[in-house]
Amino acid sequence: MKNNKQKKLKIGLIVDSTTVSKYVYELAEWANSEENIEVSHLIIQKILKPNQSAGILSKSIRYIKNKGLGSFLEAIFWRFIIEVEKRKLKKNSLYADHLHQRTLPRHLDEIIVTPDISKSGFVYRYKIEDIEKIRSKNIDLLIRCGSGILLGEILSVCSFGVISFHHGDNKVNRGGPAGFWEVFYKESKTGFIIQRLNDELDGGDVLFRGYFPTLNYFILNQANLYTRSNYYLKELIKSLALSNKLPEPEPSLPYSHQLYRVPSIAIQLKYLFQLVYSAILSKAKYKIFRFRGRWAIAFQRRNWRNLVMWKSTKVANPPGRFLADPFIISKKGVDYCFVEDYDFSTQRGCISVVKLGDFGAQSVERVIVEPFHMSFPFIFEYQNNLLMVPETSEKRDIRVYECVSFPHQWKLKAVLMSGVSAADSMIFHKDGLWWLFTNIDPLGGSDHRSELSIFYSLNPIGNAWTAHPMNPIYIDPSKARNGGILFDGKQIFRVAQRQGFNQYGAESAIYQIDNLDTEHYSESLLTEIKPNFFNADGTHHLHSNEAITVFDYLVHDSSVPTFFIGERAAEAQIQKTCQGRAL
Repeated sequence: MKNNKQKKLKIGLIVDSTTVSKYVYELAEWANSEENIEVSHLIIQKILKPNQSAGILSKSIRYIKNKGLGSFLEAIFWRFIIEVEKRKLKKNSLYADHLHQRTLPRHLDEIIVTPDISKSGFVYRYKIEDIEKIRSKNIDLLIRCGSGILLGEILSVCSFGVISFHHGDNKVNRGGPAGFWEVFYKESKTGFIIQRLNDELDGGDVLFRGYFPTLNYFILNQANLYTRSNYYLKELIKSLALSNKLPEPEPSLPYSHQLYRVPSIAIQLKYLFQLVYSAILSKAKYKIFRFRGRWAIAFQRRNWRNLVMWKSTKVANPPGRFLADPFIISKKGVDYCFVEDYDFSTQRGCISVVKLGDFGAQSVERVIVEPFHMSFPFIFEYQNNLLMVPETSEKRDIRVYECVSFPHQWKLKAVLMSGVSAADSMIFHKDGLWWLFTNIDPLGGSDHRSELSIFYSLNPIGNAWTAHPMNPIYIDPSKARNGGILFDGKQIFRVAQRQGFNQYGAESAIYQIDNLDTEHYSESLLTEIKPNFFNADGTHHLHSNEAITVFDYLVHDSSVPTFFIGERAAEAQIQKTCQGRAL
């Protein structure tokens, strides 16, 4: 009788000892909980360091002799920054254990190797006898989790080679420390790659690439980067175990930037100054001058292609609330705009309808109020019924409401997906299928800015949605999050939000959908929309029905209570409820 049981993918972890970071530990624990994956071996690099028993003074003197007083002071000051930020990170419920170390299970088979290390201390080459020990274990894949740039035969000893993270966008950032330089330069996003190592000292074959929003200080940004990138490493390993094939690598490109390293004392001081200045400025703005972020909407009676944003008509926010995420629909010569209606007192949004006149809002009335946050009231028609798919990520589902009596009465019609943290979903019909574009946090948290996913179905109010094979379409906060949809004849355009450095909804862009079917998706940038109107600080949404165009914008207002400018307060609540689900 044939044994149809699938062969397990055997993984070896290259480490410096059995004491590893929490991320390596969690990777090993996860792998051994999978049916067709196992971490079978630890390849422990025995790195011989002289005088390990020497005291701190002796080690310091030796360090200064070898590398100089400047490097010594640089290292001491860098350690000081890390210790300060570690204390700050302890207050973060999601990432407080970011720098903790754990001991790997003793039942894993261990292979002790003693690599030859270059004079620089960076390049490791394995001895022939160590290579043969590893080869004899028939390991399928090695994952580099320890120190050293690996070169030589170790890169080809296993059938799938050696894969490794680089926690940075290798197109512009090679080196380290991971997560620091993006904060220092106030980049809007921080990248990572998963690469198969080759004989290039500072490169490899890029198998996977992604980006996340840059958070406001180094250790926090690094913790978010490590946590979220670990998820995609697991996905790559699962795919390899099922398909017995690694992804095709990206084409190689020239690298024109410097090789980054631990920052000099001058840059460390500048970084600390930036953090302190930002904290003082923030307190002054919100405590003394009482500047608060507040979204608002505006409209213009023009097609979106002819929109001139500074000429648009503003809609006044109701007292103690703000309006955002507008979607326009016209019935019997009257223009109605469905919006997120956020109440500062409850820190929660509901869905309201704004009746638009020539000079502003004639009325603002709440139409769907639930005991959880709602926003992004996307509207579509199906079988002559008007339907809405609002954002309900706090409820952890994607749901559809049906209009019972326009525009004020709506009822829950269907739940399309349950147990997902999804935001800003849009449903439309094309080529005989219904398409769902949505922003899902695969870790179940509140980062809906990074990943775009597409699903399709024959029935827009059923729960039989098929995931597009290219999912996630993007892992990139500069274009993943939906901000509306536009139609021009047969052409379809997706409005995408763009995140700024530590800022939600900094600007937006319009992409033309060039190819959408059950196998392919592509889009091209049409135009960018920057908040250079109304003295705005951000804009993240635009919609049009050809006769009228609506959009939102962020301004500062001293008349409202404090809320999170970077994200909605409701998203912060979701983050708390999702604590511990990251891995």
